[in-house]
Amino acid sequence: MAATTAAVILAVLGAGGSYAFLNTSAPVSAATTITSGTATVSVSPLSLPTTPLYPGATISAPVTVTNTGDVPLAIRVAGLTAPSPAIPVSSWLTVGLAVGACPAVPAPSWSAVVGTTPAVAALGATVPVGASIVLCVSVALSYDAPQPAVDQLSTTFGVTIDGIQA
Repeated sequence: MAATTAAVILAVLGAGGSYAFLNTSAPVSAATTITSGTATVSVSPLSLPTTPLYPGATISAPVTVTNTGDVPLAIRVAGLTAPSPAIPVSSWLTVGLAVGACPAVPAPSWSAVVGTTPAVAALGATVPVGASIVLCVSVALSYDAPQPAVDQLSTTFGVTIDGIQA
């Protein structure tokens, strides 16, 4: 019995550690000020070519995103709005965004089919205060688009671009 008691005592002492709850605080002086920055972006108008689309065709145009706030911003896509009223070409269009200049259409870092609700997605670009970046907006007509969608134009969709503090 003495050996068992000694073994239990040694096991408890060997576990060690502290099981205290620690807490601390410090007073804030009246002179302390907490401020936040202003996250604001401006986007230049998009002017896509007026070329009618055919299955597999892609058109593109640049937009300039400028950080007009006072904090660096990570640029992201926050939404896609379909044309209203819908036209036959709407659900066969894929809108894409890539960081960089057009007309050479880079592979988009973000894309979504018009009429869907894409998730908010970062574009992988951070814009310093007062700086700008160029985004290439591309629009492609699906290879399997039906005949009523061919040779139509759809430039009334909307892409929402915003920025979050980086």
